[in-house]
Amino acid sequence: MTARKQIMVYIEGEGGGAARSTSRKKRDGEFRQSWKAFLEPLAEHAREKGIVFFRCIPGRGGSTCLDTFANPLPAHQGALRVLLVDSEKPVANVKKPWEALPGSKPAWATDDHCYLMVQCLETWLLADIEGLRRHYDSVRQCFDVSALRSWPKLEETNRTTLQEALEKATERCRPAYGHADGNLIIAKLDREKLKNLDSVRRLFTDLEQVITAYAES
Repeated sequence: MTARKQIMVYIEGEGGGAARSTSRKKRDGEFRQSWKAFLEPLAEHAREKGIVFFRCIPGRGGSTCLDTFANPLPAHQGALRVLLVDSEKPVANVKKPWEALPGSKPAWATDDHCYLMVQCLETWLLADIEGLRRHYDSVRQCFDVSALRSWPKLEETNRTTLQEALEKATERCRPAYGHADGNLIIAKLDREKLKNLDSVRRLFTDLEQVITAYAES
């Protein structure tokens, strides 16, 4: 019997936000739902190609995410497995992701299996400051846009600088921004604005082609 084709996206991080005090199972569910919404154009493309199983998997920290990606469960053998992790530094060529992750590439993986958040999730979030403001000001006005500079080259800006700026901009909000929160905010932002970043654009354009090839294999 031919194995069912499926797509597994292993994403660095875990749920946070309002779910901080809830169970891991609930946080994981919210993480999966948020990232699935953000990646919906890819999931829709997969469905058009006859692949209905498109799953986003919270990978926790970077090393744990890599290990889960590299060593799939038996039920996931034959799936198109995709890794999405922080680069934690500038990247010369987003199409050569493993060069930014030395010593991490499984023997079977190619560049088609790996995608980077350059330099981190906060870089992606700050590509849509207006979307962040709407999210944080939805209950009461608390988001301090003045704490954020205009970074013309976001992906070249130090990740710590961006993380601290976002924390500063939300310090009057309840809750203020925490790193895990970004995984629940990502679905609320303007995907087209984020695609102005090379690493986001590659995720949507290149992975769509990879899905097509996998569906037709």
